[in-house]
Amino acid sequence: MHDQALVWNTDTNLQVTSLTARLRNLVGLGSTTSGLSASDLWRTDEPLGSVVVAHHWALDGESLSFESSIRDTPYHFEIEPLYDTAGAIVGVCGRAVPNAGLGARFRADVAGVAERSAGIGTWSEDLRAGGLSISDGLATLLGTDRGSVASLRDFDHPDERDVTAREIAAMLREEHAYTHDHRILCENGRIRMVRERVRALYDDRGLPFARIGTLVDITEFKLREAELAELAHYDALTRLPNRTLLEERLATAVSRSGRYDLRCAVLFIDLDDFKAVNDSHGHALGDRLINSVGEHLTRHVRPTDTVSRLGGDEFVVLIEDLMSDEAALDAARKILHSFDRPFTIDGRRIAISASIGVATFPRCANTPSGLIDRADREMYAVKRNGGRGVKLANGDRFEKETPTPTAENAACAAPSSPARHRFATHAST
Repeated sequence: MHDQALVWNTDTNLQVTSLTARLRNLVGLGSTTSGLSASDLWRTDEPLGSVVVAHHWALDGESLSFESSIRDTPYHFEIEPLYDTAGAIVGVCGRAVPNAGLGARFRADVAGVAERSAGIGTWSEDLRAGGLSISDGLATLLGTDRGSVASLRDFDHPDERDVTAREIAAMLREEHAYTHDHRILCENGRIRMVRERVRALYDDRGLPFARIGTLVDITEFKLREAELAELAHYDALTRLPNRTLLEERLATAVSRSGRYDLRCAVLFIDLDDFKAVNDSHGHALGDRLINSVGEHLTRHVRPTDTVSRLGGDEFVVLIEDLMSDEAALDAARKILHSFDRPFTIDGRRIAISASIGVATFPRCANTPSGLIDRADREMYAVKRNGGRGVKLANGDRFEKETPTPTAENAACAAPSSPARHRFATHAST
């Protein structure tokens, strides 16, 4: 099979610079290649057929491998860029091997079958005579017939049609080519995300005479991309922001607070006696309690604030646009007292409290990690004093208290929770 390979090279204008004797005999050429183009070698009924289009994509640095039928003979094509010693693209190198064993029907349909299965479609537009030609794969992607498409812009999603048209027009004015991701509304009502690539073809005078393009269905890729982005920025259990996203938002908050002479605060929250809940009721109920706590915290801050989970039973709340450290303490007190009521998990009422450390910008630290670490240390200071309290970093205020005992709280207390009395103390850091 390899000794039947037909090989040729072109320059960047797709003029043939060399070709093998076998290909020369196939095309019926003499000894010269002067004035011979790639389209002359592989002329089909369509002037912008798949082989010619592949040459143009190769000039953009792509290597392509595909099947196509030329002069009633099926070939396997490999088209790739031709580089000089400096790594610049100076032309195209092509190789074609006859696939004599393929049946006639398969020879005619192989390219379309490959396109349809991969969610890929190609098209060409004659800028002189007018008219749009689309492949079978593109017709399948659009959910329509090949002859019924007057303009691809008719399939742009209505919510994005104006934006897509403006962006494409701008790119065509600048480079006569574009790559653009956007949604389309197919004839059958399906909404798909596609990557559309287009480039213009020029004649010897430098005037564009056609455009060629591809549409690739990237819906599943985009969904997976969104999933990976969520995994990178959100906690898998609660779907709250994780430390990565928290630090990004905290960096923005620190910058904004410094610019407008405001304060922001980090509240580091750890649940008291959470291990006792896990030991008594199991980890499945513990996970559901963690979820409920996340939802609970979100309800007790403003929509502009951020509730995040760092892992285990540790949560961090970012409070923005504060006028004083006292406002940060007020927010922490509100959260602390919100735990007075037990949580109901799977019909069981679970009482749990929290220890909260507070660090404010700019007084306590001026970096996201510094604020989180400082609030973490203050939270552990509360833990060492028995839990259920609030402590402000670099402050003279350490508040610790427990609710007045009630029958409900006594019945719902975690098994290992010690008896406590209501008190408040003040201590320096």
